[in-house]
Amino acid sequence: MSVKQSILGVWLIERGSGRNLVARCYSDAVKLDMDLIAPFLSATHTFIDKASNETLKTVDTETNRYVWEANEYLLFVMVVSKAARLGHMRFMLEYALNEFMNREVPKNSDIATILKNWLGSPTKFQKFGNFIDELVTQYEVTDESLVAGKSMDCLEVYSHIFRGIMKVKGGKQKKIAIVSRMKGFTEPLMDRYPFLARVPIDIAGIEVLDIDVNSVAYQNLRDCLEELLRLLGKAVREIVTPKAYRDMLFDHVMPYVKHDIQRLQTYAILDDVVRYLF
Repeated sequence: MSVKQSILGVWLIERGSGRNLVARCYSDAVKLDMDLIAPFLSATHTFIDKASNETLKTVDTETNRYVWEANEYLLFVMVVSKAARLGHMRFMLEYALNEFMNREVPKNSDIATILKNWLGSPTKFQKFGNFIDELVTQYEVTDESLVAGKSMDCLEVYSHIFRGIMKVKGGKQKKIAIVSRMKGFTEPLMDRYPFLARVPIDIAGIEVLDIDVNSVAYQNLRDCLEELLRLLGKAVREIVTPKAYRDMLFDHVMPYVKHDIQRLQTYAILDDVVRYLF
């Protein structure tokens, strides 16, 4: 796994009893008794849920962050580094919880029956634990070809979104004004993201596909793309009418999002679209 790990530990817990179905530790930085902490995590989630009528999603400690996903019977918790992208972590938890329900609950049964008949043996859900190990390893892997593939996927998705945004109606002069505004917005970013100096910004979009994925760290690239999306949304809102902006979203951006939803969810780009464009 990568030296700079994002995922440090994982628990799949029975709500109420606090029993561990699966517990995995991936880093020496998490010095915990995985079985002892599970009831505490379950009790904390239940307390917040009942005391405030809110659903607990994250808890921060001094060095790490606990991320939560739950259904009526199960609680899935990850302890992650504070540098980890929360959108990615939540997507993985939701995906893994759905996979557990599909893999471990037979069609002629239900989760309540499975848990009632489970005697607490840690080997019962060993195969699913192995699946979690594989999922985490795939996320953390640092193989250059895989990272380059992830980077290219992200560039393609953001490129489509940028082009969709620049299809906003308002005439050529307004599009030229958007381009000018964006160039002004991106000028202060050049020190942090020097590769932006080679990325054209024009009335067709932001040509991020010109970025060499082999020379830019994946996380640095993601941070840059997220910032570009935020700034482009801001520039367009400042120049075109509210109706033109709304029409652009629903006529051009969202149809693409729907078409390529799997990649947007996999890389947590959907979170960015919702956060910065709506």
